[in-house]
Amino acid sequence: MAMHEFLVESVNFIAPFIEGMGVAVVSWGAVEGVAKLLARLADFFRGRPLTALERIRSAIGQKMLLGLDFFLAGDIIQTIVIPTPEKLAMLGGIVVIRTALAYFLGRDLKEMRE
Repeated sequence: MAMHEFLVESVNFIAPFIEGMGVAVVSWGAVEGVAKLLARLADFFRGRPLTALERIRSAIGQKMLLGLDFFLAGDIIQTIVIPTPEKLAMLGGIVVIRTALAYFLGRDLKEMRE
């Protein structure tokens, strides 16, 4: 029983850290997107060639996909150690939503590269 309690306490520390990494990565993508958009706006006013919006979307999308992976990892860790019917149902819903988001984001990124 002591090992299970240790795992539960560890998960209470580790899972939020992993999900925090997801927040950091998604935030990084958003900040990078805003910076590239502002640079594009500056180029417009200077009469320089504009960075394609697809490149900006691609940079943001890549970070969003990576961030989703971190969020999913945190949820899986929490559910494996402390499985309850409610958490399993919630994880199932989260997996479906995140899988759909990842699929469509991935498809969009692939189309942009082609």
